[in-house]
Amino acid sequence: MQKDIKKNYDLIVVGAGAAGLMAAGIAASNDVKVLVVEKMPRPAIKLRITGKGRCNLTNTALLSEFMDHFGSNGRFLRQAFTHFFSDKLVTFFESIGVKTGIERGGRVFPLSNRAKEVVDALEKWVKRNGAKIMLNTKVVGLLAGKEKIQGVRISNKNGKSGTIAIYAKAVLIATGGKSYPATGSTGDGYWLAQSVGHTIVPVLPALVPLETAGETAGKLQGLSLKKKI
Repeated sequence: MQKDIKKNYDLIVVGAGAAGLMAAGIAASNDVKVLVVEKMPRPAIKLRITGKGRCNLTNTALLSEFMDHFGSNGRFLRQAFTHFFSDKLVTFFESIGVKTGIERGGRVFPLSNRAKEVVDALEKWVKRNGAKIMLNTKVVGLLAGKEKIQGVRISNKNGKSGTIAIYAKAVLIATGGKSYPATGSTGDGYWLAQSVGHTIVPVLPALVPLETAGETAGKLQGLSLKKKI
């Protein structure tokens, strides 16, 4: 059974992670009617565990050095960073109540050392700007017209069969990659994009575990080293 919701949002954001919340908040602050759809029970679950639970927000490195850390594709970010770089990000978080401090290597953390403070501040800011966040809701498909996307199709809640269509003028996929399935990063954005004709480059892991022979690794368990700069 299929059901349609004729609310006609201006924008539907798929994914309530850091990128999705930022996009939704900015759009809503510009009088855009926004709906954020998140399949997990809470927004920004992966953000809550970044920086060992402290949330490394950004770095004070210069733009050229910053882009070098992204390898040969770093230049792709130049235009975006020219408009909104680390200094503006820090100013933004200060404006929504997250005080920050700079640590070794130019790393910027919230003074509270709590990633949860960052998530809570982002969520409150998004809602204060007028965006709606729908949790525990999985997007199972995009509604594609002849020339543009017309909305999303979500799974029915409460164990009911069928799907529900929600219409919008635009859809933003902000689902992240597939690096941490337990946080919701299962690669949904790839197949959603592919379903409407995009070509997906094969996904490869950026971080992988190392397997060692013998008992040396076990003997080193619990040992940590500080990086000196």
